[in-house]
Amino acid sequence: MKASPSNNGNPTDDMSMEIEQKSRAYPIWIDKRRAVDNNSRPYDWFVSEDLPTNDKDPKGLLFVKVLKCSSSTGAGVTLRIQDGLSKRLNQPNPNKSQAAHAPGSCMSNQHATAGELRFHKRDPSQSFLWSIVREPAQRTLSHYFYFDVSSRNDTATEDGIMAVLKFPTHPRPWHPQHNYQSKYLDLPSQNEQSSSSTERIINGYDFVAVSDRMEESLVVLAMLAQIPLTDVVVFSSKIAGGYDGGNGRSCVKLKKKWTTPKIDEYIHGDYQSANKDDYLLYNAAQRSLDKTIDALGRKRVEENVELLKSLQQQNDEQCASKTTMPCPQPKDESMKEEHKRLAKESCYFVDFGCGHACTDVALSDYAEKEWTSITSSQGHG
Repeated sequence: MKASPSNNGNPTDDMSMEIEQKSRAYPIWIDKRRAVDNNSRPYDWFVSEDLPTNDKDPKGLLFVKVLKCSSSTGAGVTLRIQDGLSKRLNQPNPNKSQAAHAPGSCMSNQHATAGELRFHKRDPSQSFLWSIVREPAQRTLSHYFYFDVSSRNDTATEDGIMAVLKFPTHPRPWHPQHNYQSKYLDLPSQNEQSSSSTERIINGYDFVAVSDRMEESLVVLAMLAQIPLTDVVVFSSKIAGGYDGGNGRSCVKLKKKWTTPKIDEYIHGDYQSANKDDYLLYNAAQRSLDKTIDALGRKRVEENVELLKSLQQQNDEQCASKTTMPCPQPKDESMKEEHKRLAKESCYFVDFGCGHACTDVALSDYAEKEWTSITSSQGHG
């Protein structure tokens, strides 16, 4: 038994050309829109009012929460961006109400596919759509160790892990299945044969982040959306060996993943063959991130990554002790209700964006300075 390896899903030679063809450099949102309509404004994708859950043309900052792909971190970032812009643009923040987490406004507080959220019907002139992908085998292993081992307190076994890796297609999105991420993120088109799911995702989203390159991804997200780096500073919702409280009802002690040589051999062989679409998407997202970094200026991005690390450290030092996470809960029963109240005040929703009020104060000076710099360089709008 050994700790779960970081299987990077390196592409085969014959896949490299396809990855290159299906990847792209994501443009800065306002630059892309002004190429179509010169009257577009930098934050036309910001929607300040609540939208109906059955909106035929979803608008706003849209995020697809893929299970076990850093989705709680992504949700916290999404809500923090929306909160920050509502204050800077002096507009109401729909995320102050739980209803605002419904499809069509910002995101769903429950896991739902892009198709279920109708994001293929979105108005690209009034929305910014993003998500996060992860190395496919690592996502599947995390799925098993969370739902079967940590949540149900089952004992992890080699046979159990092998079974979940071989799991056949299942109609429900929260069950493991082959090419899980491609199916989850796909944007249905009228002609499904017109392009591959990877092409529809890479070309249909404004940005696809990579879970194991989160700091680079968050910097690029901020640069594409033209928001201060402080808006992507959040506490990690889950750390291996810690707790998960994402369902808002109970705390789950997370258990670390592990594999065996037999499992690794299967992953590098039959598993990758059965999940070609997901590996193509994952590698295309990796290559798109690299292309985008080059387009934005690699040195500039690297400097911003170091700055983000510094801001995160500053936030940890000033706010960690002042932030109440939903989990773990106190053992003393008499303290649990007060703990729940403090956690609810601390987080946007369940364990998304906890400590945001403290973060605003701790990083306010830099946020104001960066916002002034961003807006002064945008030109008209």
